Amino acid sequence: MKKITKLFVVILSAASLSFSAFAGELSVTGGATATIKQGGNNTGKGLGVSNELDFTATGELDNGYAWKWQTQLDNAAMDNDDTRLEVTTPYGKVGMYISENDISTKLKYGVGAMGTGSDYAGPATVQWGATMNSYNNIGYVTPADLLPLATKISFAFAPRLQNAAGSSAKANGAVVTDPGPGEQMAAVAINMTPIDGLSIGGDVHDTSGGDGNSATESAGIYAKYAVGPYTAGYAQTRYQPQQDLRSNWYETHMVGIQMAVNDALSVSYNREMSALHTNKVNNLSAATAVSDEINMDINHYQVAYVIGGATLGIARADANDSDYLAGNKQSSTTLSMSMAF
Repeated sequence: MKKITKLFVVILSAASLSFSAFAGELSVTGGATATIKQGGNNTGKGLGVSNELDFTATGELDNGYAWKWQTQLDNAAMDNDDTRLEVTTPYGKVGMYISENDISTKLKYGVGAMGTGSDYAGPATVQWGATMNSYNNIGYVTPADLLPLATKISFAFAPRLQNAAGSSAKANGAVVTDPGPGEQMAAVAINMTPIDGLSIGGDVHDTSGGDGNSATESAGIYAKYAVGPYTAGYAQTRYQPQQDLRSNWYETHMVGIQMAVNDALSVSYNREMSALHTNKVNNLSAATAVSDEINMDINHYQVAYVIGGATLGIARADANDSDYLAGNKQSSTTLSMSMAF
C-alpha cells in the first residue's frame, strides 16, 4: 500500500506542475431512455424516463498536454454527481475523480444487445464486488503504445472510503469510523488486445486500514472475442465483503453471445451464475463447522432495433434462487426506447 501511495504522489506531482492552458471548448451530449418494466425484486409495473447530460470541456496546456473536464447530470435531483479532471501526457493519463473511474473488468466481456446482463436490467442483485467509482479517487493509465499487445495498465487509489457526490474544490474528507470496510482502497486493472477481435484482462481491488476484520477484496477476469456479426464473452469475479473470519464470499461466472442480424437488428443471450458461499462458525475463535452454498442463475434475452437516432429494445430476465434465496424465482421484462443527442 505504501508503494502504491508513493506512486500516486509522484504521478500527481508531475501532472500538477504549473502550465498555462489555452482556452478549451465546451460540449454538451446526452441521451434519454424511456422504459416500461414489469417484475423484478417483487415489484409491479413501472414507467421511467432517464435523462443523462454530459458537460465536457477539453483543451491543451502550453506544452501540448491535453486536458479534459467532465461533469454529469444523471439522477432525479439532477446533481453534478459524477465529475472528472484529467491530464493526458506522453507518460500516461492522470486524473482526479468524483464518483467516477470504474476500472473493474466485471462487465468488459460486454455481451448484450441492450446492455450487459444484470447491469442493464435484472430481477435480482448480483454481488460482483468492489468498484473504485463508489469512492472519490485518483487514477493513472499507462500510454497506449508503451506496452506490447496494446496493453494498458490502470491504477486507482481512494484515500478515504467515502462517496461525496459533487464534492467541490477544497472539500473536506469525511471521518471514517470503525467498524468499517477499511479506510483506503487501491486497485489495478490490466486490459490487452493480443489479436484482432480479442480483448482480455483482469482487475484486483483491496481495502486497508480497517478495524482488524477481514478486508473487502474483489478480483475479476474477462475475455471477449468478436468476429464478423458474432461476439462472445466470458467473465468471472470473486468478492469477499468485510466481515469476521471471512464467513461469506461470492463467486460469479458470466457468459454470453451476441449476433448482429443486420445493420439495424441485434440479439443476445447472457447467463450469470453467482454462488454465495457461507461458512458457519460457533464464535469468532471457532473453526469452520459447516459450509453452505446457494447458486443463483439468471438468463437474459435481449433484442435491439435501431431506427435512425432511436433504439427500440426488449430485455427479458429469469432468475432462479434470486437474491441468493433458495427457491426464490423472479422474472422481469423491460421495453425501452432510447434517444442519443
